[in-house]
Amino acid sequence: MTSAIDRAGLRDDYIACKDFMRRCGPVVYLMPRMLLPPDRRPYCDAVQAFTIHADRLIDDPHVPAADRVTRYQDYSRAVLTLLEGADPDPWGSAPASREEAVGRQLARAFAHFTRVWEVPCDSVRTLLENMAGDAHASEYPAFTDLERYVRGTGVPYILWLNALLGRAAHNGEEARERAAAAIFALQLTDNLSDLEEDLTAGRLCLPLEDLKAFGLKRGDLERAVRERRTTEPVRELVRFEAERVRRYVEEAEDWWRAADPVARELPRQYVRLTLHTLRKTVGSRYDLFAPRRPARLAWASRMGAGFALGCTRASVRRFGTPQGRRRPQPAPR
Repeated sequence: MTSAIDRAGLRDDYIACKDFMRRCGPVVYLMPRMLLPPDRRPYCDAVQAFTIHADRLIDDPHVPAADRVTRYQDYSRAVLTLLEGADPDPWGSAPASREEAVGRQLARAFAHFTRVWEVPCDSVRTLLENMAGDAHASEYPAFTDLERYVRGTGVPYILWLNALLGRAAHNGEEARERAAAAIFALQLTDNLSDLEEDLTAGRLCLPLEDLKAFGLKRGDLERAVRERRTTEPVRELVRFEAERVRRYVEEAEDWWRAADPVARELPRQYVRLTLHTLRKTVGSRYDLFAPRRPARLAWASRMGAGFALGCTRASVRRFGTPQGRRRPQPAPR
């Protein structure tokens, strides 16, 4: 742990973030933190754990909708109170469950992250408000509606990670725009790869205006999913959405250049992973339902090799230069 965390008396809270992320699975847990210097990894855990926990509070299908809303609102108010420094214990009572106790630890660690890395409270408020407002949206009439959702939830999150890349990335407008492009590319790729899952759950994340442009309605996509058949209009829709992702990928391509040398592999691999996921999802013929078992295996091998190479590069930058061999410096205050 970093000295900043120890001095704040938050060691156990950051350990809770690390344990929470481990339970989320190795892909979610390992890639971001392993490509960051050791003294920045606890902060990465705090950002990811807090965001995932908040999303689960508002979107837990095992809890009645009214109870979810109440629980989420109470948690959001407590988090914002922590961030504003008005009350070090905004809950005022003992946690009612182990899950609630962990949620408080994640909130305390995240609040500390925002102070250390100079993250504005307004960005947290934006994410919490938009996450609650759009959690149950079943469709987006226009791309501007989807864009508003991503800017309200995904962009604040990626800018928090962007802060961990160094001051040039955190304060540079161009780096922030490239980071935002990266999260747009990832979100729109997920919308394609999760199309079947979303429709089964009663949700459509492709803008209705895009469907209309190719003579499609929501029912046409639902039929395509049921029959696992890609009609020509559906293929052209998928091609259109994939090209939009590629434009965002191109915009995000040089995001890594603004990062500290020891942190450049995180944005580099983030963009690379998105592009490979897109290729895996749409294939060469923009058919979401075509069998691609060998391609998936090849993709997994390439991504595993790419991640290993990224870790090697990060290690070389960290330890292979006189600067890298020095003792890690405390996180910025």
